[in-house]
Amino acid sequence: MKQSDIYKLHQKYAHGKYKKETLEICWTHSLIVKNISLQIAKKLEDNFGIKTDTKLIEIGALLHDIGVYECFDDDNKAVCKYVLHGIKGYDILIEEKISQKRARFASTHIGVGINKDQIEKENLELPKIDFIPISLEEEIVCYADKFHSKGRPRFNDFEETLEEMEKINIEYGAILKRYEKKFGIPDLNELKDKYKKWHKEINEWVESVR
Repeated sequence: MKQSDIYKLHQKYAHGKYKKETLEICWTHSLIVKNISLQIAKKLEDNFGIKTDTKLIEIGALLHDIGVYECFDDDNKAVCKYVLHGIKGYDILIEEKISQKRARFASTHIGVGINKDQIEKENLELPKIDFIPISLEEEIVCYADKFHSKGRPRFNDFEETLEEMEKINIEYGAILKRYEKKFGIPDLNELKDKYKKWHKEINEWVESVR
């Protein structure tokens, strides 16, 4: 599956009066997550000799947020809780005849993965099953996703993200710290420089429509 094919899929599901901007935000975020994921994978191989399926990582990173578009109507108003965008993305990808191996990146990247017990305990509007990363590739994309946000596009500091996770559920914080021990903290300096102008411009637009 080529990057251009995945972009066409994003184009297909982006909609509404802010279609151009929401597509740009979601796609750019996906490209950033792809780059962070590949950096993590490279470090894993360089430091420990552990090889991953980098092509699968690329595809998974570019597909993981395809369900975001389904969470908003044509006026960009929320139509469901944002936590549902993972399972909505999974359903889209399965309907598009994408393999479950690739579609799982959508359903397993929320937070640090959500298990059945947490869904029941927090009364989340999700099927009562586990949505947790299983493969190394899924874990990498899930972890990389924590270093960039879409709502007000920005790069995230690990400690700030950890604090936010622990406020929601202390278990989420423990899992995030485990990922940090396993994968380290990616170097975001090059990406910050590359996307500095884009972040400034897109956040000016975000502010203008709120």
